[in-house]
Formats: sequence, structure tokens, C-alpha cells
Amino acid sequence: ATLDPHRSLVEDFFVDCTIRMASTVSLLASRAVIATAAPRAQRRAPSQTPARASSSSPTSDDELATRRDVSARASGPRGGASVSARSSTPDAADAHAEPYSFFNLATAEFPSDWTSPTARVSYRDSPLDLALMAWFMRKIAMAIDTPMPSNISYDEFIALCFLQMQGRDPNGQRDITLGIMRSLMPPGGDKIFRKLFPTNKFSLELNATICKIVFAWMVGPMEVESTTENDLGEMIASKVHIKKCRWLQESGCTGMCVNMCKTATQDFFVNDFGLPLTIKPNFEDKSCDFYFGLTPPPIEKDEALTFGCNSTCGTAVAADQEGTPCHKLRAYEGP
Repeated sequence: ATLDPHRSLVEDFFVDCTIRMASTVSLLASRAVIATAAPRAQRRAPSQTPARASSSSPTSDDELATRRDVSARASGPRGGASVSARSSTPDAADAHAEPYSFFNLATAEFPSDWTSPTARVSYRDSPLDLALMAWFMRKIAMAIDTPMPSNISYDEFIALCFLQMQGRDPNGQRDITLGIMRSLMPPGGDKIFRKLFPTNKFSLELNATICKIVFAWMVGPMEVESTTENDLGEMIASKVHIKKCRWLQESGCTGMCVNMCKTATQDFFVNDFGLPLTIKPNFEDKSCDFYFGLTPPPIEKDEALTFGCNSTCGTAVAADQEGTPCHKLRAYEGP
């Protein structure tokens, strides 16, 4: 049989990246195992994240409906169609445990009302996930010149993310994340990626599948779905649906989501890799959708900039007030 030279190059590229990652992960594995063996109470110790504020003013049904409508416009399809691949997933009303991430070694515990805005999903990280978490934490600590936390936990990871925001505007917050993402690539990796992954069905579906596995430790369980919402206008399995984003749930921070995840990741894929990517967070139910192959609007014209602070964020100002954008976001210039 004749070998496909393109697929052979793809395999060689990922072998190289995997070797680089494995060398770092192996150094952290023993520390991660110790962390998972610690008493459960220690793993669930209070976060060093600033105390979260609570909203004392009730929200009317009209206000909730308005926010849901705006959220749907920001996170829903723009003229495309999507086909869900969730037939094997328990109903939203059912409490259930779901394995996820590398080799399904991590577990997410979904309560019966997990789709509601205030419901919380709980997580049990695997040793491999903790090793990757430690790797990213160390890179953040180095980038912002702060000591590496002695305990490896998701609470400490979120605390570092809040430190990354301090004293930096939206561009500064984004640039730290961009620098970390670029450091994960081998020299010349961006040029190799552009050559191996042009915007076609194979590239989009492969990147969606990789995203579902590699970044699950950060955001929680994900599903790959088929959609026509891409620049090709074809039905492609290029949409990654995050059921309830762990990062957004634990931080509660609109600005952190938009500046350090959405904007940074879109810029990285579009500008460095040359692969279109649009991220659409839903701040109402804390789900999120990644559309590989869909060119995003300029960030200044993205409706994600119109959302306000969340009452669960410890740095919130005028939380949940309709028409008041989060104070950490850049100005919205309109569609």
C-alpha cells in the first residue's frame, strides 16, 4: 500500500511534540502522585483566590430573559447548523459521574441541576492532569515573576491566573497566555503546523479531537460535534462543546475568560498557526463552544465584550448589572 506522505508528516510532528511534553511530565509525575495521595480535606482547602462577592439584589425574570437572549447571541451559531453527538450522554436532569481527559483517568461529578447557572460540577484530577497543571502553573509563575505554589491544585492554578491579571490591561493579560502557549511548541513549530494543517476537513476534525483530550484538565469534559459553522460551509466534526467550563466556574471572572482564554487562544490559532478558530463562551450556563475553521470577528467587535461581572468573582464590580460590561474588558466598538 502507498503511504500518505501528508499523514506521515503529521505523525512525525506529533511524535516530536509528544516527546518534548513527556520529558517534562515525567519530572513532575512523582510530585503529582503525592498530591493525589494527600487527604481529600487538604485538596479541598479554601482557595487563595480573593473571596467571592455575593449579589444581594434580586434579579427579575425580565432581566434574566434579556441576559439569556444576549448570551445566546454571543455563544450560539451565526447562520450555521450544528448536530450534537451527545446521544450517549446522560440527560441534563440526571446526576452522574463522567470520566474524561487522558485515558479517562479524571472524573467529573455532575449534580442533577448541573445546567443551571449556579450549579457546580466537582472534579477529581488524575496524576497526569495534575502533572500538566503543575507544568502550566510553573510557566505562569515564571512569566509573572512570582513564586511557584508549593501545593499543586486547581485552586492554586486559579489563584495564579488572578495574579496574572493584576496590573495588566487586556492586551497584557492576553500576551502572558500567548507567550506560554508559544513556549509549548518546538522551534519552528508554527511553520510546520501551517504546512501540515491547512484549513480543510482533516485538519479541523483532528484539531477538534486533540482539543477535547489535551485541554480537558483545564476546562472539564468536552464533546466533539458536527457543524456547518465554518469557513468551508461544510458539515464537519469541528465544534468542541465544553459542557460547563471549569475555569469559568471556579474563577467566575468574565475578564479572565475573554482576555486570557478566548482572545489569546483565537489569536494563537489565527496568527501563529494560520487556522481559524472562534470561541463562544456562554456566561449564563458557563458552557462554551470552540469552532475550528471559523474566522472570528475583530475582538473589539465581539459581543463577548458586552457581558458584565459575575457575582461569584472576587474582583467583581457592579456584578450582574445589565448594560454594565466587566471592568476588565476592552471597550466594545459594536458590530
